[in-house]
Amino acid sequence: MKKITNFILFFKVLVLICGPLVLTAESLSCTFGNYDHNYIKIQEFVNDDENSTTIPKKNKLYANSVQGMDIMNNSYVIINKNHYEGSFTFIFSQINEKFEPSQSNFCYNFTVRLNCTNRDIVDLYVKVPLIDTNNHEPFFEKPKYTYNLISSYAEDFKRQQFLNPVIATDYDVTNTAVKFSNEENEYFNIMYNGIVPNSLNKKHYALLTPKIPGKLVTRKIEVNITVTDVGFPPRSNVTKLVINPPSPPGPVFSSPFYVGHSYKNRTFVMFENPKLEEGCTFYETRIDVLTTGNKSRVFYAEIINDKILIKKFKTNLSYFFEKNYSIYQLKAFYIDRVTKLYSSGTATLIVEDHHDL
Repeated sequence: MKKITNFILFFKVLVLICGPLVLTAESLSCTFGNYDHNYIKIQEFVNDDENSTTIPKKNKLYANSVQGMDIMNNSYVIINKNHYEGSFTFIFSQINEKFEPSQSNFCYNFTVRLNCTNRDIVDLYVKVPLIDTNNHEPFFEKPKYTYNLISSYAEDFKRQQFLNPVIATDYDVTNTAVKFSNEENEYFNIMYNGIVPNSLNKKHYALLTPKIPGKLVTRKIEVNITVTDVGFPPRSNVTKLVINPPSPPGPVFSSPFYVGHSYKNRTFVMFENPKLEEGCTFYETRIDVLTTGNKSRVFYAEIINDKILIKKFKTNLSYFFEKNYSIYQLKAFYIDRVTKLYSSGTATLIVEDHHDL
């Protein structure tokens, strides 16, 4: 019973590796060589880096009671017949690795259909192993992957990887997996995450896993990721991963400019106060009044009850009406209360100087 079980297991493994065995116990009407069965395994190997390979190289094959033969279901194999000797060989062309499914042991499986002299048709199932040269380096689909997080937690990697997965491709037909590695960092590790469906085992997912689930990502992360194939000698390639921590949206003023009125009696009036479209309460908000990049010594901004008020320094005694108007820049900042990251937006403040009052 144990021997029968072992035979069945061996049979299943062989089918998985190099295609089905089709055996017959009946005597064949015609064949080639001295084979008395319709499954033929040729021991010589084909090297995938050769444009053309002839097999057998030395001992040619001879047909018995055959008047014609054709290769079925394999475009890489043709029959080379020597009509004077009555012999023939198989000629294998170089396979297209981009379109052939990868498998750990790649074999040429094909059928030789014999037209016997008695008009019978016999199918001989042939298997020839392939030696695969590691002549394709794996490569990433993008030279750089950028993840813009919308939350402060490393768990947001899951959403980013779903929308923008890190994928590497390897065309070598006997490389069925790759290895991923990354530069050391405090936030995440990288690991192999399987084959991309319907990719002929050519494309492979990488998976980013947080080192500490829930750890805040508070700064920009830039690391190199390496993919290495499993061929010999191993070949590799590199891409860059950029992770931008969440920042508030840029503040947007309701108008590109606002007008204020300054009078001789040192009063200052704005008929329309500046407003931010998102308001001033969701994020920590700051407004600066600037002159050519520096804070104004004449005007300043206060936020009171979600309202932006532009005010004039009362202690300023050196301000004179030398012009009819002055221009300032209003610069608003939204600051994330957790990460302290910020973004900014600007508007223009025009102050009219009234000399007659």
